[in-house]
Amino acid sequence: ATPKSASTAIAGLPQALSRYVDEALATSDWRPIGGGVRQLRLRTAGRAQARLVRLSPGVPLPEHSHGGTELTVVLTGSYSDALGRFGRGDMAELDQSVTHRPVVDAGAECIALIVTDAPLKFRGLLARLAQPFIGI
Repeated sequence: ATPKSASTAIAGLPQALSRYVDEALATSDWRPIGGGVRQLRLRTAGRAQARLVRLSPGVPLPEHSHGGTELTVVLTGSYSDALGRFGRGDMAELDQSVTHRPVVDAGAECIALIVTDAPLKFRGLLARLAQPFIGI
């Protein structure tokens, strides 16, 4: 079997991120977490969590706020929320004061690097119940 690599996982993945993605793909794969969303957890030090999320076109994410800081970098595709539209190369830095519901734009999947230093705070009951199992 051919080993998985970042170059086949995401076209145009920044080289600085490739090593972390290759390492994660060597021991795991994209994990479905529901509703057209898959994640790939990346190794981090300390309390921060880093993951790539792969979102299907048109998918709305559950409304949520933040227990700390959330840093998102869009690698492919785009999404929109109350703060605007974010496309490839855009970055959003959100904190406890922001509540939003990102929706992936139609036409192409969105892959983003998301780093958090505290769990998200979901508004909906189903998302809150699933949170311990999906680790966000």
